[in-house]
Amino acid sequence: MLAGVFGFALVAAACGSSDASSPATDAPAATAAEAPADTTADAPADTTAEAPADTTADAPADTTAAPSGEATGEPFRIGVQNLEGDPNGSFPEFSLAMQAATEYVNTELGGLNGRPIEIVLCKSIVSPDDSQRCANELSADGVDLAISTINFFGNHYAIYQGSGIPVLAVTPITIADFTSPGVFAIGAGGGCLGVHTGLIEFATNEIEALEGIDVQKVAVPWADTPPGVVCYNDLEAKPLDVINGSEPGAAARAGSKPGLTHIGVPVAPALPDATPQATEVLDFGADVIVFSGQGADCWNLVDAMGRLGWTTEQTPLVLSGACIDFTAMKAAGDLAKGIYLTGTENGILAPLDGLEGQQLDNATTYQTKGLEYGLSEDDLFKGFAGQGFSAIMSIWELSQTIDGDVTGQALADAYAATDGSAPSFGNSPLNCNSAPAPYVSVCGSSISVGQWDGEKIVTVVDRLNGLDLVAGTALRPGPK
Repeated sequence: MLAGVFGFALVAAACGSSDASSPATDAPAATAAEAPADTTADAPADTTAEAPADTTADAPADTTAAPSGEATGEPFRIGVQNLEGDPNGSFPEFSLAMQAATEYVNTELGGLNGRPIEIVLCKSIVSPDDSQRCANELSADGVDLAISTINFFGNHYAIYQGSGIPVLAVTPITIADFTSPGVFAIGAGGGCLGVHTGLIEFATNEIEALEGIDVQKVAVPWADTPPGVVCYNDLEAKPLDVINGSEPGAAARAGSKPGLTHIGVPVAPALPDATPQATEVLDFGADVIVFSGQGADCWNLVDAMGRLGWTTEQTPLVLSGACIDFTAMKAAGDLAKGIYLTGTENGILAPLDGLEGQQLDNATTYQTKGLEYGLSEDDLFKGFAGQGFSAIMSIWELSQTIDGDVTGQALADAYAATDGSAPSFGNSPLNCNSAPAPYVSVCGSSISVGQWDGEKIVTVVDRLNGLDLVAGTALRPGPK
């Protein structure tokens, strides 16, 4: 598995979609599309997004919460395990954003019921040994709660469990992220679990009315990376088999399309020419094509299919938000128009103009307070920064439901009790209480879907959820 670690920067893109869909034009298009290690994201993209316009200036007032003053009680220590300083995967914007959110919460929102948050950062490299080293160090340090940003191995959870420390998985991409007791996978869209099952749900159901088609053949090019193997087999091929009845499942749509067939086509990262893969995809004669990968690979595949005569009118294409790259999308011109992309219903990276309600409040808070408390404009519009800030805000929101002292166990109980009824900062409502076996850690899996019109992404489905397509099924981390 380590032989593929050079592609670790693609891990998030291989399993899910980016929350970094709509930076202001004077900030980089911080999506997985450009595929540098520190801009990939594994949360759904904001589908209200538009490429232009700096929206951080003259923002409306922060409405997240009434100021509560500075926290002065006993610190609540959060251990953060994050990949930093490794060319195979380095995401410092995660910890920088968490620190900015911490300063905001401590200074203006009264901390966690009076307890100031203290971040205890353990920087890790892409190594199974170092993954466990950080978990051992933070456990020995006695942190109240741990945050796992993005982890390739999932071998650290047992250490936290042994120390009785609850863990938030901010960017869930592995089987361990989804199935470990004492872990709450709060990543927007449920990481690759929500995104990939949502892709299949949309491509085999909702798209039929939108396009006026009957979907019986689905082509699934997939990112040929270690996590991509799991995401494809367990979260795309398996739900397709549930729908056609060849895989047992309890979903309402199980067996509803007995004639449904599908093909998987591995797409290695950074291919100089994706023509062979595009040829295999198109030769299948699919009714719809689904792909999730790093942005450059998405548009290489689109270009290759276009050169072979493909158009969206001929065969609809559904991409994860990790594919969003406004520059590439505009450069593709008419070839990109009509492509569908996944997103999150409450993303915080969208331009403020045109937003409303909770999304406007959350995005305003993030885009103003993030800058005010130390994030650079460049880091502000990176998907992992948005996820990091949202994780701290989620902890603060849950602390407001706790009577008395906020402890790690009290927060764990609060997360476990979430039932989808309360808003969640930068995310769809958390529902850890209804996490289905074997995916017992999943606290949210809803996504939205938008369509690129040549200038912006227009939302076509506000919320959908494909989790039931895999609920109760046997895990399938590799080929059937």
